[in-house]
Amino acid sequence: MAPPLPRSLRARLLLAVLAPTLLFVGAIVGLAVFAARSALEDEIGMRLQDTAATAAASLPTGLVARFRPENTRTHQNLRARLARVAEVSGARRVFLVATDGRSLVDTAPDAPPPGEPDRELAQDRFELEQVARGETAASVLYTGLDGVRYKRGYAPVVHDDGVVAVLGVEGRATNYAALDALQRYLVALGALALAALAALMILFSRALTAPLARLARASARIGAGDLDAPIAAGGGAVEIGQLARTMDEMRDALLRREREMQLMLGGIAHEVRNPLGGMKLFVGLLGEDLADRPDEADMLGRIERELGTLERVVEEFLAYARQSPLETGPIDLAALCGEVRGLVEVEVRGPAGDAPSVVGDRAQLRRLLLNLTRNAAQAGAGRVTVERTAAGFAVTDDGPGLPPAVAERAFEAFYTTREKGTGLGLALCRKIAEAHGGRIALAPSGAGARFEVTLPA
Repeated sequence: MAPPLPRSLRARLLLAVLAPTLLFVGAIVGLAVFAARSALEDEIGMRLQDTAATAAASLPTGLVARFRPENTRTHQNLRARLARVAEVSGARRVFLVATDGRSLVDTAPDAPPPGEPDRELAQDRFELEQVARGETAASVLYTGLDGVRYKRGYAPVVHDDGVVAVLGVEGRATNYAALDALQRYLVALGALALAALAALMILFSRALTAPLARLARASARIGAGDLDAPIAAGGGAVEIGQLARTMDEMRDALLRREREMQLMLGGIAHEVRNPLGGMKLFVGLLGEDLADRPDEADMLGRIERELGTLERVVEEFLAYARQSPLETGPIDLAALCGEVRGLVEVEVRGPAGDAPSVVGDRAQLRRLLLNLTRNAAQAGAGRVTVERTAAGFAVTDDGPGLPPAVAERAFEAFYTTREKGTGLGLALCRKIAEAHGGRIALAPSGAGARFEVTLPA
């Protein structure tokens, strides 16, 4: 399973550039250090092999061929010769071993006795076999117990066309300190280059994503209904500018359509309200004439109620479509509840008179509270309670509540479960809350429904 990519565009740009660059720089540094290390090892190995071959050629090969571990004088003579080679070449150790790895003569103070296997040479079995065939060889580089790198060069000691012993020269890889310094320098240089590239990429990605962030904020404003402010890319790539122009054309088209809709709704409202007014007037006059005829008066009352429903539908459509500027100020919730109390058929209880006020547009919050209380009354509630909260206020009723399926779509425009409902009451409440920079939500409640309105401080 592939690892998840970062969610932000800026992080993805950084990852897309820095990850391959890191691999490339790491590979370059690794190859450079490996090439330098290989060249240095080869140079040290060749030097030690040449030293070993020269020393082997200067030894009395017959004496070496006749050497036995118990021959002390011969051992001392050969050891003195090897010590001079070590002194002249600066080697750490010069030694003679049999082709099977047994020690013969060694300048090291902790060397094994003559005739005993030299355990330090166990890792060089391949090189010793190569020298036994008459070739020179060099060991791999290794680190001693003192933390210093060493390498051995081997050459055959030939007598009567046969290899009678192996001469080894062990030397320090002193140039490796410079190689380690070069490695640290290359790593530091690579890290510096990556840091500089990361800084450039951060600046580049910021310059690329900043116009996108501004376009995202502009889209959010359009989604919230703010269509007046034009959209400008404010720099960025050509494609971003084209996107900004396209979005601005869309905003302008939406603004024209909304204005046309408001004009159309205003015209419809005007054309509907005038007949409604006349009809209500004549219904009132007719009601006076039918005061002594109960059956006809009851039918006339039904007509009057239907006219009231039609008038409220017109008002809700107009209120939902209208874009009115906010006139905010402190609002006494208790007084606001008092205004609503006489307009609905439920008992509305507000907070105490000395409760802290909220800040908002009085007319719009009054409509929000009126819509919530009307919905509660239509749902069968008998009491609505308004309380002040830390972030706004909450409206709770003692009705049957909302089923989960209805609660999910409660604030959706034109969604309703009532036969004569418009589906705009709660949608208008959400629109009013969002116009204030807040929100409205259906909160969990033990019984009935509870709507919490959040307003900015």
